[in-house]
Amino acid sequence: MTRKGVTIVETGIVEIGHLVLESGVVLVNVQLAYERTGRLDAPHVLVCHALTGSHVTVGTDDYPGWWSGLVGKGKSIDTNELSVISFNALGGSDGSTGPLTVNPDTGELYRNLFPEVTIRDMVHAERRALTVLGVNRLRAVIGGSLGGMRVLEWGIMYPEGMDILFPMAVTPQSTKIGNMESPFGNSRNDMESFYPLIRAMNTHDIGRGRGGVELASRLISAKVVAFAFTHDPMFPTDEIRTFAYMIPNSIYCLVNTKHGYESFLTEFEKWGLIIKQSMEVALWRQSKSLYLASAL
Repeated sequence: MTRKGVTIVETGIVEIGHLVLESGVVLVNVQLAYERTGRLDAPHVLVCHALTGSHVTVGTDDYPGWWSGLVGKGKSIDTNELSVISFNALGGSDGSTGPLTVNPDTGELYRNLFPEVTIRDMVHAERRALTVLGVNRLRAVIGGSLGGMRVLEWGIMYPEGMDILFPMAVTPQSTKIGNMESPFGNSRNDMESFYPLIRAMNTHDIGRGRGGVELASRLISAKVVAFAFTHDPMFPTDEIRTFAYMIPNSIYCLVNTKHGYESFLTEFEKWGLIIKQSMEVALWRQSKSLYLASAL
């Protein structure tokens, strides 16, 4: 597992110590659950999961991950050529510090008393975790919805830390997610597990404290391929297009889909090739029509 060139599939926990949140609250002994697949000596791709996802992006043959149709050997994000890392977001409940973590002040689970975290807090934690894993630079950061929010903040908070960003189904400011009882059931555990992530999504705004969205977008120095999906009422295509054109080095990609918002989790045959091609530097210099035509 330590030899360069060896392909691995690894899951575990990264300890990142104490973390000061934007609110000023200090979380102690923070940990993030992670999955790492691919070649240890290859360029690194960070995958950021959506609200109902986790760090298990690829998974196993018996228990495939949530994006195993896109990421894997010979797939659009090819683990024969890349190292792919994903974390369960800070505030999540799949092994990372979150509402199902023991509160050291009470000796009981945090549950609905877990401190408010922001998208920026999540990104800060992920950067610390990558450092522990020995990863100092990323080839790409990719994700949709909640994951897309983290992608945008990655590009602003650590502008020299990656080559390419792939924000999918995300706008620069929050679209209120609202009451999520219906998708996740009505039990107390369901709601407590997702509430910190929903709250973070509802406060998402890349322009906060940066002079607004347009000024914030100029802080992104990486190349950007911004994906929008037709029939998506949560993240409107016109808002994504307008935002994409604010970013200095960006491509706007509209994907014609059947499933709207959920299409970044499926229909890989319509847009997966764009991901693969965009990570090949020579192809970036071609016109925007290449990417748009591939997606329609």
